[in-house]
Amino acid sequence: MSTTTQITGDAFFSRMNPTTGAIEWMMQDQEYDYHQEVARSAYADMLHDHERNKKYYVAIQEAVKIIHERGEKAHVLDIGTGTGLLSMMAAQAGADMVTACEAFVPMAHTAVKIVKLNGFQDKIKVVSKRSTEMIVGPDGDMPFKANILATEVFDTELIGEGALPTYKHALEHLLEDDCITVPSSATVIAQVVESEMIWKWHKLLPIKLPNGDDIIPPADMESCPGAPSVHDFHLDELRCDQFQPITRPVELLHFPFNKYNIQMHRSNTVEVKVLQTGRCHAVFMWWDLQMDTKGEVLLSTTPYWAMPSKDEWPQWRDHWIQAAYYLPKAVYFQKDETLRLSGSHDDYCIWFDVKQVDDSTVTDERPICESLASMVWSRQRIGMLNDETRQQKYTKVLRQLINADSLVLSVSDNSLLALMAAKLGAKKVFTVENRSGSHGVIDVMVRENSLQDKVKILNKRVEDLIEEDLEDQKVSIVIGEPYFMNSVVPWHNIYFWYARTKLDPYLTPDCQITPRLGLLRAIVVEFEHLWKIRAPIGELEGFDVSPFDELIQKSMEYSDRGAEPHPLWEYPCRPLTQDIDLLNFDFSKILTEKMLRTSGSVAFQSSGTCHGVVLWMDYKVDDNTTIQTGLLDSPSNYQDKLNWDPHSQQGVYFLPENAKINIDTQQPRLDYNVTFEPNTGDVQLYFKVV
Repeated sequence: MSTTTQITGDAFFSRMNPTTGAIEWMMQDQEYDYHQEVARSAYADMLHDHERNKKYYVAIQEAVKIIHERGEKAHVLDIGTGTGLLSMMAAQAGADMVTACEAFVPMAHTAVKIVKLNGFQDKIKVVSKRSTEMIVGPDGDMPFKANILATEVFDTELIGEGALPTYKHALEHLLEDDCITVPSSATVIAQVVESEMIWKWHKLLPIKLPNGDDIIPPADMESCPGAPSVHDFHLDELRCDQFQPITRPVELLHFPFNKYNIQMHRSNTVEVKVLQTGRCHAVFMWWDLQMDTKGEVLLSTTPYWAMPSKDEWPQWRDHWIQAAYYLPKAVYFQKDETLRLSGSHDDYCIWFDVKQVDDSTVTDERPICESLASMVWSRQRIGMLNDETRQQKYTKVLRQLINADSLVLSVSDNSLLALMAAKLGAKKVFTVENRSGSHGVIDVMVRENSLQDKVKILNKRVEDLIEEDLEDQKVSIVIGEPYFMNSVVPWHNIYFWYARTKLDPYLTPDCQITPRLGLLRAIVVEFEHLWKIRAPIGELEGFDVSPFDELIQKSMEYSDRGAEPHPLWEYPCRPLTQDIDLLNFDFSKILTEKMLRTSGSVAFQSSGTCHGVVLWMDYKVDDNTTIQTGLLDSPSNYQDKLNWDPHSQQGVYFLPENAKINIDTQQPRLDYNVTFEPNTGDVQLYFKVV
């Protein structure tokens, strides 16, 4: 067995507190980063993927059988073993030797424990290295080359975690020429779609203002393919009225995982009939794994609406989902036309293109994003900026506040509120943009909209502003969304309060602050699936993996968040209680050192399994207008799914133990105690079912 290095001791590290904006030095156990990585990982979700586990097991059993029928001993190499599950499957299937490779030190330690606990220590050797560092030979990590490779090195994009280089190196250096690989091949499926909804995650559209002086997006964004990172999300959660298929799903790229056919760069083009008239906005992508050599065992990430049989329902998983690839421009086609759909890949990335059938332009070069806005703004942020309801609320409030004498200061990252205020008639608008990318984007937007004389960009932190930056004038209106790029959980955007407090000397006595109030809100829920990412494993496919549960539990104790960020529009849940207000943050007043605290109880309104508490921030921009970043509608039927803002992430506090709730035989409630500490910006959360 290989040994791994135990890292101990304490270390100092600096971080910017996302709530207060202050730079802090903190002392932390040097194991902290490891445990943070484990706490945020998808290991538990992978292990709960029973379809994945069973099909790997079947394919491994078949591979071992084939090798034995050849009259050879079966030597299995498991790359990225994690808990050692695939290695134990191979040992259980009769493999004569198993080498399990795991580069992540905490998981390698855990794999050793699990292998020993299940009695396979004499058959399985755990090597804590990258597979590309392994040595074959009498004194190496493997005495001789393996003849079976069992590995799971795939992500939503299939090859984004380096599957191709991993396979290529292993096939050339660690495996026999006639080896069997599990899986044996993969196929990428693509479907061209029209969807105004997802297009708004890709391109900033003109913002309509009541005076007709609209805000125009950056010109270079018009033809930009967008950020190179894949946009992965649960296509299953798109309603059928939110997209229209332009083509049928097409098998576009095939990846044979053998020594003689594996390629690092390749393209393929097919001609596909157009199903209905419309604009091609994006290509939806998912993939299949052919697990065995005969192609009889298929592991698929197909969304439910593309399943061959509507009676089938796909396995829910979060470690593999689906993705959207956006086109540089929306291409219009009429029904029954033919289009050319191209797919290409390099070592790590896949991309697509759609053209007219008579367009023979070569498309195998990876698209390059040249728009600063596309690089700086996340897709979620672009969707937020395109949200017409949100725009209309801000416009209504700003029209009421602004007059020809207004001096306005905007405090939010890459926000267009400054441009809206200028176009609605403010005398002068200052906007704080101290991040280089954000500063550059807003500068482009200001120039694109000819607002250089009315909008001044301050490339400073709020804490560093001086009177000269504001041209020795007092500000009469402070506005914010609030939105800050380094925020992780919803209450980090309370930084607006700290910024507003620092600005107080530069404000007029009757300065208007909007939003006026921030509300931390919550609701208790039962998740349809998301609970699985934190559920203990215990026994899995007949193997005891409890040391993994212990590692996860310890790592969660190290976690720096009481709640985790999740975009809940992708993760269905239903309410078990009414939604409640926890804390109010009065932005109209300066922040004091007084601690904010609330405690109380909320009664359960529905029976079910209590998985956790969802938290979010709402903002009162005036007495009658609220900007919502979480729950869009209070529950009226406790059996219906909740409706969440799709442009924000909510905070999820998972309870240590899932509680079974029966309101017919009990009178259960959730007790809570929530504290906000102004000096540190920390929100302490306590929830308990009683």
